[in-house]
Amino acid sequence: MFQRLGRAAVLGAVLTMVVGTGATLAHESRDVGDITMVVGLLDEPVYSGQKSGLDLRVTHGDAPVEGLEETLEAQVTFGDQTRDLEISPQFGEPGAYRSVFFPTAAGPYTFHIAGEIDGEPIDESFTSGPDTFAEVQDVTGGQFPVQFPATGDVVRDAEAGANAATTATIALVLGGAGLLAGLVALGLTLARRRA
Repeated sequence: MFQRLGRAAVLGAVLTMVVGTGATLAHESRDVGDITMVVGLLDEPVYSGQKSGLDLRVTHGDAPVEGLEETLEAQVTFGDQTRDLEISPQFGEPGAYRSVFFPTAAGPYTFHIAGEIDGEPIDESFTSGPDTFAEVQDVTGGQFPVQFPATGDVVRDAEAGANAATTATIALVLGGAGLLAGLVALGLTLARRRA
């Protein structure tokens, strides 16, 4: 029985190592002097509309660097839109930081990280892509068995519907005004004939 428990413990440790390294394998690793920065999205793969965010891990040599929430600033950019991110240390993981947000569009995201790490100035950008870390995927790609429309499509359709409703309302008002003007003109014409 103890032999089975020992095997189970070893198997559990190996699986934990494989799963733990699998999460960072989908991240981009970059050396800045003696500092190594590993950047990616939280909980990859990421689908639009789901909770994710910046996953940042920093080491100086082999030692994790702590306290960077005080010395670094981060931003995320999608297309022409940029948002500031608040970096927080991950509990129980020295040198690991995160900033949670909900990416609402599929495609590439860029993280810009600037400030100072152990006296070294940092100004680095990391963009998702085939050679770095995974891009945000359209949520419909992961849905089964029914695929709902993407949030972006729903918003576009809602905006188109709202614009069409506004146009229809304007057309009805103008049509009503035209009908009223026509009735007034008809009434005036009939009144003149009687007179």
